[in-house]
Amino acid sequence: MAAQGPTQSLTSVIHWRAVALGFAITLALSLGLGLVSADSIEGNLGARAALQFAAMFVGGFVAGYAAGRFGVIQAVAVAVIFILIGASIKAYFEIDLATRFGPHVLGPMDMGGLILGDLVHLTGGFAGGWLADTLLARRESGGTSTR
Repeated sequence: MAAQGPTQSLTSVIHWRAVALGFAITLALSLGLGLVSADSIEGNLGARAALQFAAMFVGGFVAGYAAGRFGVIQAVAVAVIFILIGASIKAYFEIDLATRFGPHVLGPMDMGGLILGDLVHLTGGFAGGWLADTLLARRESGGTSTR
């Protein structure tokens, strides 16, 4: 029976510094794009989603490229952290509102919007990480493509 090498867990594959860098870039881009375009796209949910996708794409790309391997995993980790922190901040403010004014001030939960928003973040991160993986693989192979 052949000896197997040690298996890596998912947390050992994630390059946390690259994920932190990707998260910081995603956050800065999200806030910056939101401030710059707040007046012009106030009611346009599609444009807001596109800006979130772009911010997550760039942050995921940076995380994947900075890690140098498993770019998709790094980018999805950025997206998951972004989603968790965003949900925590929103929950904090909603708990504060409900505590001060009662639960009737909160409207019904928009599950469709919540799921679509998370899908935008995860897809943007995945696409950025995939591009980083593709560019890294092309660089390692010497930039030649076989067609």
